Amino acid sequence: MENPLISIIVATYNSSYVLRYAIQSVLDSDYQNWEMIITGDCCTDDTEAVVRSFGDSRISFTNLDENSGQQAKPTNVALGKVKGEYITFLNQDDLFFKDHLSSCVEEIQKSGAEFMIVPGIKISPSTPMELENNSFAAEMYAVHPKGKFSPHIFSIASTWFIHSSVPEKIGLWKMEKDVFVTPSQEWLFRAYTQNIGFHFPKRIGLIIIHSAERKGFYTENSSFEHDYFFPRLNSLELKSGLLEKAALKVAGDYNHLLFKSPHTLFRRILGAPFHRVLERLKIHPTSFRLYLKWKKRGKFINHLKNIAEQPKED
Repeated sequence: MENPLISIIVATYNSSYVLRYAIQSVLDSDYQNWEMIITGDCCTDDTEAVVRSFGDSRISFTNLDENSGQQAKPTNVALGKVKGEYITFLNQDDLFFKDHLSSCVEEIQKSGAEFMIVPGIKISPSTPMELENNSFAAEMYAVHPKGKFSPHIFSIASTWFIHSSVPEKIGLWKMEKDVFVTPSQEWLFRAYTQNIGFHFPKRIGLIIIHSAERKGFYTENSSFEHDYFFPRLNSLELKSGLLEKAALKVAGDYNHLLFKSPHTLFRRILGAPFHRVLERLKIHPTSFRLYLKWKKRGKFINHLKNIAEQPKED
């Protein structure tokens, strides 16, 4: 397609078993004027064959010659290839709802924003039994308070929908070795500090199954959670059930913070002025806390990757 309206960037590494679900969630979308730029971080599995099996000319695949071990490098390569007026990102383990892309186009054009962050539902690590019994946990993700950007709200790239001029204005993603926070959050914060216009839709656009929270995710050639959720992805019953779970969780978390952990609330109040100073200096406020804990740039993200690379216990 010569003139797609949306360029979808997917960075991947040896996870074809979940990537196929991410791709199919886009193919099932009610909006089809897009291109998908999939970049492998020197994949050595059957990723290329899986991508080619869809037989869709809108989907391209490039495999880097060397493994960078991070999302930033393949993402930057893909950013150099986009043709669309808008750019969105889809992590290899996440799933777009059917109406996500069409709603994004409508909302960004109506709002005049350059950068939208669309909330998602994050599935907590679960077991097959918890899925069968509907006892798994879910929570709202990337919800910014009162429609204003907060650097304290972790918002993965899958929740973004941006105008193609944004990368031109703020540059490419930095490498993990150069930042204390994750490259995605540093890039997001950079957009905020350079006065990019934000908008925060009041809906959910995707399901997030965060691989870094799942021990052994990168060593297994399957994902029972993706097997469970994908066939139900566009079921109103599933979406309403997820929203109910998320609402109950946030209410419980709020009450716990207010009545059971007043010291946590007090500490945040005391830290607020310091965080505002860091923001004015264009320093991500989370960087200071991560520096105190990890002492080295890139160590935090390496910790997350190590969790997913550990073999599961029998």
